[in-house]
Amino acid sequence: MSKALSFFLDGREIPFRAGETIMDAATAAGEYIPHLCHNPELESSGSCRICTVVVDGRYLSSCTAP
Repeated sequence: MSKALSFFLDGREIPFRAGETIMDAATAAGEYIPHLCHNPELESSGSCRICTVVVDGRYLSSCTAP
């Protein structure tokens, strides 16, 4: 039996599938992360950096970080 994968976003537990980006997992869970360049129909570039989140003390663009 595999353990469910999740992370916390602003205190809320967000489930995700392996390989899914932080942005996609948050959106699927009904959480909004501000963004400009993210479009689910295109490959993410992380160029605007508005969707920046802190992961283990590092700043990452949530649209490109799995």
